[in-house]
Amino acid sequence: MYMKEKTISIMLVCGLTFSTVSPVFAEEMTSQQDTQQQLVLGNHGIEAKQNVQITQGRHITPTDFVQIYSQKYKPQLTFKDGVVASTETVGTFETTIVAEYNDGTTEDFTVSYTILADPSITPDPDPVTPTDPEEGQEPGTPVDPEPETPVTPDPEPTNPEPETPVTPVQPVDPDPVTPVDPVKPVDPVKPDPKPEVTVLATAKTNVTVELNDSALLPSQFVSRNAHNVKLSFNTQPVTNTLGTHSVQILASKGSTTQTITVNYTVVDTTKPFIQPQEDIFYVWPNDEWTAEELVTATDNSGFVKVYFQNGQTLLDTTTPGAHSTVIVAEDANGNISTIDFQYQVISVAGMMLYSSPTVNFDKSTDTDIYGGTEPDTTLFVITEDSEELLAETRVDYSGAYHAVLSRPLQPGETAYLIAVDDNGGVSDVTHYTYGSKQVPEVKAESIVKSATDSQTTAATPNNDPSNEIIAAKVDKDLPKTGDSSSKGLTVIGLLLSATALLYLRKRS
Repeated sequence: MYMKEKTISIMLVCGLTFSTVSPVFAEEMTSQQDTQQQLVLGNHGIEAKQNVQITQGRHITPTDFVQIYSQKYKPQLTFKDGVVASTETVGTFETTIVAEYNDGTTEDFTVSYTILADPSITPDPDPVTPTDPEEGQEPGTPVDPEPETPVTPDPEPTNPEPETPVTPVQPVDPDPVTPVDPVKPVDPVKPDPKPEVTVLATAKTNVTVELNDSALLPSQFVSRNAHNVKLSFNTQPVTNTLGTHSVQILASKGSTTQTITVNYTVVDTTKPFIQPQEDIFYVWPNDEWTAEELVTATDNSGFVKVYFQNGQTLLDTTTPGAHSTVIVAEDANGNISTIDFQYQVISVAGMMLYSSPTVNFDKSTDTDIYGGTEPDTTLFVITEDSEELLAETRVDYSGAYHAVLSRPLQPGETAYLIAVDDNGGVSDVTHYTYGSKQVPEVKAESIVKSATDSQTTAATPNNDPSNEIIAAKVDKDLPKTGDSSSKGLTVIGLLLSATALLYLRKRS
């Protein structure tokens, strides 16, 4: 009795201990399984399937062999080297699937799979040839032997002759039936299976390309169906004509090459490019400018029409002050771009004009110009060809100036010298050609006449058309109000000083 109670106590203690440890053990097992699952999935969220079973003769794809848990890396699955897994024969086999991710890496998965027999196909049973029963006998009924005739002995022998034993009649066995071998059915002759061909690339649908696009790639027309497939143009695509066309793409991998014909459409959806020729445009009152003269416009079609959105033929320059207008660029296929064009109509009312600056040729060099002009003005030195601002210097109270150029003048290069006061009054223009001591000037009365009569050509002593004077932009390098180099120029003075540059621009 004591041993039995002790045994029961030990079992209870063991059971309590196991029940306490079991949750901890289960948590450890779950944690290990999660860790193993993460190791299997790796960093791309994909793993090989286990115990893959496929019915004989069924069509298969790479997704039958791997499990995708995440589409983050956009895996593309293909059979390795184009070898598609076979389902013709019952048994267990292996195949390798290649996963190509959008980060440029690939991963191989070798999967074991089993081909099961198709249950819908029932094999024919072995035929049995029955034997013919004897006439008058039911089939399957055994033939009874003839019954034995009993011999009744005499009750009392008459003669003491010994009794002759009677030989019992042996039963008659039926004739044995010779079994007939069944006729085995003849298996139908199966045709030799055709070798499977991997399609290396597939033509894309609804392909469109822009008119005159010269940077096309074969991948814009076809999609790769296998890893490491090289694509190239077998024929060059036509892009200079709108409408439907076709192109041949050559796909190759190893010794296998395939040609894919793709239909595509050339369209024109690109808007023209338009930009103003100047950031801020200055014109004289009643000056005539067309839209084409104010902007630069290009288009992939090669043709672009430029016009004012308000339907006017010329820029409205009737009123002095700041203005804006919308300029339209339109290509041959109706694509339109617009730009808000800003411009300033200059007023010359009350403008003071001084004599042109003088040059001291003996002291001046290719980097320094000395001379005299109106006192307490600002002298600008600007190149003739590029309208580059080479110098800006303050003229002292005596009228003397020293302009230090930002770069040396080249022999024969001409620069314009202009003096501007703080109220916007300007001097005549001095044409200084380095290496020459002749300084032609533009007379003030000619400039005034040009502005007053709204003419674009100024009268010059020799009536040379090359001396044409018109409105132009303010140079971007001119000092802004408040800069140390401006030395107190007022806002109006700076604006009107820019008008000096308008005299220098030749209309193209």
